[in-house]
Formats: sequence, structure tokens, C-alpha cells
Amino acid sequence: MFKKSDPQSLTQYFGLYDGASAMAELIGYLIAEYSVMRYDDVQVQNFQSVVKPKVQKYILTCSQRMIIYNPSGLVVHPTTEVNSYDNYPALVNTSIQINTDAKTGVQFQLLDYSPKTVNTQIQKSESNGDTMGKLQSSSSSSTVGSSTSQSNSFGASVSVGLTELTDSISSNFEHSSTQTHDHSRTTGSDSSTSSGTDSSASANMTIKDWGAYALVNPPIQTPNWIFGQEYPWNAIDSRKTNGTMNPKNMDQYQLLIPESILQRLYENGVLNPPSQLSTFGINFVSKGNWLIIIENDQDECVEINHNIDYFTASHTVDTTNNTAIVFMDKMPTGLTQEGGKDIVTTIDLPILGLGVLGRPKRPAIIGFIPSKFTVLPVPVTKGVPVPFKIVATTDSLYVRDTTQYPANCQDGAGFSASQTALTASFAANCTTLSLTAYFKVIDTINDYKLYLKHWKTGNTGLMLTIIINEDADNALVQYVDAREAEGGESNLLTINLRNRDYSSVDFHDYLQLGLNSIEVVIQPIDGTFVAGDNYQVRAISIEAN
Repeated sequence: MFKKSDPQSLTQYFGLYDGASAMAELIGYLIAEYSVMRYDDVQVQNFQSVVKPKVQKYILTCSQRMIIYNPSGLVVHPTTEVNSYDNYPALVNTSIQINTDAKTGVQFQLLDYSPKTVNTQIQKSESNGDTMGKLQSSSSSSTVGSSTSQSNSFGASVSVGLTELTDSISSNFEHSSTQTHDHSRTTGSDSSTSSGTDSSASANMTIKDWGAYALVNPPIQTPNWIFGQEYPWNAIDSRKTNGTMNPKNMDQYQLLIPESILQRLYENGVLNPPSQLSTFGINFVSKGNWLIIIENDQDECVEINHNIDYFTASHTVDTTNNTAIVFMDKMPTGLTQEGGKDIVTTIDLPILGLGVLGRPKRPAIIGFIPSKFTVLPVPVTKGVPVPFKIVATTDSLYVRDTTQYPANCQDGAGFSASQTALTASFAANCTTLSLTAYFKVIDTINDYKLYLKHWKTGNTGLMLTIIINEDADNALVQYVDAREAEGGESNLLTINLRNRDYSSVDFHDYLQLGLNSIEVVIQPIDGTFVAGDNYQVRAISIEAN
């Protein structure tokens, strides 16, 4: 079993350590989830929109759940006297950043982020709608020290709806005629069609006596969040210090706290604890959503950095003045992975954003036409080729040039595209070329077949070594010894990738759930180079039976 969103999402787990030294301790976890969707921009501004820019667009969504615990919160038994609460979570500054410092031809725009602002001072929610009736509600509350609330609502329950992602059409016709002598005839028809797709993601958290404030750095389109305790004392507002160090922790400095707030911490000889989240630990979620635009000839991988600056605080009893004293880290601790490694994930956008084969129920077909390539192939010129990339219009099949070209490869070797086919040309020192198809499968029921429409162009026959999911020990070998339409040849190669007919000797399953790859290694049968003896492929298809 798997989640419906799994084929186009990735979840990473990171341990959070309070520093890079060998003495750094594991104080929490970060759970990051990424999802990618290829975006086809069909918006039209004017007649010039008929010329599409040579870019690929993706929608990237990243959410992070940050879990940090307070070890002292594990002690919950009654104690006779508490003189201090030490080193509890008080303030966290975190961001999700797309790192493109070393890349060109990449643009991105922050579309949305959450939370915007959530605090314990004022909370307000309201809703209204009209579904052939009326529904309104509103509420507001103030939750520091005391609380008040007010709400009102009224509504009706008649509704008719149509969403953008789900449409349904139905029709019904009935006719009857009756004559005497109990003779009747009735005809009728009924038809209905429906289709839909949906995508959803949700995450929740609880903020009790803490606040969350968001801001965006415009030049780098990065959302930042500040999470801080607001009650019983406000770690966000109370940041001025008199420079006095905490005798128990030389990295913490005393804060200047108003007397009215100190009375909350120490009253009637009792030192009160910090907020419950600070006492036991925090669990906060933040999320960003970007539109990424990459020029076709650029690398389509991006790095996501998760930056976390962490502050702890302490408060104790000042026996001289019979009041409380509050301390907080003057400088934050940058939380990292074990060994001081940054919290970074590299996302391959076309692979993670690749759709699922057979959803919608159409075959994945790529016709090697120049206008369909995201990167047009160019054979080796002055020792350098341009490897091609192409994606099916159904966004469920991705093919690219995976040839390991020799360092001194002769000019002319590699792939080139015409209006009828993709041509693989060899050279004396480059007699092996390869292309790899990627696709995703999420069912174990349907049978699948690979189709190649191909032929040779010269006299030398060609050998294709087909490696499925990098299993070279069980590679399939096929031969191409016919020219285009030679002798009535259809030039169509069919390979069963999955055959669930248990009675057949051909019963097998080469596929796996999730991402699959099929590498096609192309070379002359005898391994020798003859000018003009090339290979051409018009189309590749993977279809469910």
C-alpha cells in the first residue's frame, strides 16, 4: 500500500543536532516532504503567445515538520522546590530556500506559503458562502490572560456544485405511448460520463502560548518563519539585554523584562514554568509553494536548503530581589545533520514530477519529432555532443540520451533528429550509444508492453541490449536487420514487460512499483564502424493491455 501522492512526492527524515562538534546532541527531527508537478502554461496574453518560450515549468511544494524536544520535560513527578527552568526552547528562526547560486537559466517565483501569522494575542476566523442559500459565521478571541468569544451563524442546506477538477454529465430520455387493448411501447436511454483528478496535502500543528510570524526575502523568494514563546513571557519582543551572563550557561544573557511579566513567573514564592510547548517540546509545520522556470538546455535539478536557528532560554529566582530573572541565548545555534552537514535535498524535477503510466488511461507515446524535444539532440561537434531530452505529451514517459561519450569522441557520433525519426550515428571510436526511458507504474494488475518503431539505414545489422531497471544480468538482446518497410516489414518491436498469464511460458514481470527505467544500448552487430550504417527510431511507446 502507498499514499496516492507518493508517485510524485519525496519524504526525507533528518536528525537535528545542536552544532557541528563531536559533542553535539540529537535534539529533534526534521521531516521534509517535497512534491513536483510539471506545469503547462496555457495562459494567453496576446497573439504573440503562439510562440512558446523554450523553458520547462514546474510547481514545487515543500513542507517541513520541525520536532524539537526538551529533555527536562520528561521529568513530570512532583518536586518540593524548583529554583530554575533551564535551556528550554524559546525561539526558532527557520526558512526553506531554493539554492540556485551556481546555476544560470533558472527562475522561480514564490506562489504561496504558510503559516502567515499565528499568535496568541488575537485569533479570528470567519466564513461565508452561498450555495442556493446562505451561510455565515465569524468568531474572534483574545487569549493572553483571559479570553472572550462571540459567534453567530444561520444557513440553509440546498446546494448545487461543479468543481474545476471534477466534471460530470448525465442525460436521460424516456418516452412512452399507450393505446387501447393494453398495447404499450416504451423506449429509453441513459448515459453518463465522469472524470476527475485531485491533489491534496495537509499538515497541522498546535500553537499554545507561542506565536508564528512569517516574512519573505524578495530577492531570493524565500519564506522565513519566526516561532517564539509569547506567554508567560514574550521571547520575540523581549530581546534587550543588560549583558549579564547566566552563571549556569555562559552563552545566555539576562533579558530586560517588565515587572508585570516577571510577576507571572514568580508569585507567592513559587517559580512558574514556561509555556507547555517550551516545557515538553515543539512540533511546528511550515510550507512553501514555488513556480520554477528552467531553460530547456539547463540542468533540471534544484537544491532545497532547510535553515534552522535555535534559541534556548532559562529563568530562575533572584533571591536578592525576590523576583524572577530571565536569560536567553545571545547567538542562535544552527541546527544541522550529524557531523555538521547542512540540511539539503537535491530534487530532480522531471523525474519527481513524472506522471503515472496509465493515468489518465492513455498510452505513453513519444514520437521523435524536433518540435517535441525539450533539448534537441546535436551530434558530437568539436568533441562535444548535446544529449537530448524529450517528454511524452501525457507527461508519463521521459526519454534522454544516456551515452557515455569518450573524451576524444570523433565528430558526427551521437543522436540527431529529423521530421521522421531519431537517428543514432556511430564513429570509429564510438560504436555504442544508449537512450533511457523512465516511467512510473503503481499497479500490479495490468500487463505492459514496450513498442519500438525502428530500422537500420545501412547494410550492417544492429544489436539492441535492453536493460530494465539496471538489471544488466537479465538484459534482453534484440536484433534489427531490416530497413524501413523493407520486404513489407512493419519495423515494430514488441517486448512484454509484464505478462500475468500463469499458463504461459512467457509469464514474467520485469516491472516494479514506482519508478522504472529501460535502457536501450545500440551498437553494430559485429562492433565495427561503417559510415552510413546507422539506427533510426521513429517512436517509442509503453502501453497497458
